[in-house]
Amino acid sequence: METGWTEVTIRGALIDPVTGEPTILLENSDATSFISVPGDPSSTGALIQELEGIGHEPGQALLYRFFVRHGVVVERLDLSRSRNGPLGALLTYRFGGGVFGMEVRPVDGLIIASQTQSPVYADDRLLASGRSSLPGVADGRDLLILSRRVDA
Repeated sequence: METGWTEVTIRGALIDPVTGEPTILLENSDATSFISVPGDPSSTGALIQELEGIGHEPGQALLYRFFVRHGVVVERLDLSRSRNGPLGALLTYRFGGGVFGMEVRPVDGLIIASQTQSPVYADDRLLASGRSSLPGVADGRDLLILSRRVDA
């Protein structure tokens, strides 16, 4: 069965009440479905800094600088899950006339997509499983809302 893809955006970061670990919350354009992407403290902090325009030099910036220096163009990040396996991410990019894909940790892919302003897509099956699954978070009590800063 062919799967569909929906563009998602980063809504915020929160501490997962079950695991106590940071997680990134993504939502579809009409805010009816959410996806939770687990992250470690360092990567989640780097993503927050990137989105909020706070100067930093995380390890993830090394890959970004490599891409820029060598003319790699990031096309998109796809998030999916095979069967009941862990969440996976595929970074699609162009280089030297070819199109390539690289599997990355989802949180690292979100950082690269944010740095390169590339779209993030989620498998529709992930979105279907994320409807109304975040009680107590949707009202904003435990959610750090993130937004890309725009310098006018």
